[in-house]
Amino acid sequence: MKHSTIVGGSTAKRVIACPGSVTLCAKMPPRPSSTYADRGTLLHTAMSALLDSDATPNLIGTTYEGEVLTQELYEEKVIPAWEALNTIDPEGTMEYAAEADVGFGKYLPGVFGSADLLGRIGTKAIVLDWKFGDGVPVEAT
Repeated sequence: MKHSTIVGGSTAKRVIACPGSVTLCAKMPPRPSSTYADRGTLLHTAMSALLDSDATPNLIGTTYEGEVLTQELYEEKVIPAWEALNTIDPEGTMEYAAEADVGFGKYLPGVFGSADLLGRIGTKAIVLDWKFGDGVPVEAT
């Protein structure tokens, strides 16, 4: 799940307000990952595995960079996300792509990332961004 260093969901507000920050940030050394980011990647990977499987895979014990998907974490984070998806698509008719690569091509070269879930139910488009963090509210706008 590599993402653009130019702009992304968490940096778009800054880049729009200060386009010059792109050049300045490019000069900075890369920031190391955190346990929070690694746990988020683990949970995103679990959701993708559920979406990509016909049967419910046993994901307990799955690891990413030292983070472990425990039964407690699964019940606290994955199950509510799965239930939210079932609220959006109760009939299970959505056509979707999980962790879909997205970009702007020639219009914004170098700007790319992945969408957690892109879907369609009839004529309705669905764009989902899983939020698994703790302690810092993230407002969807």
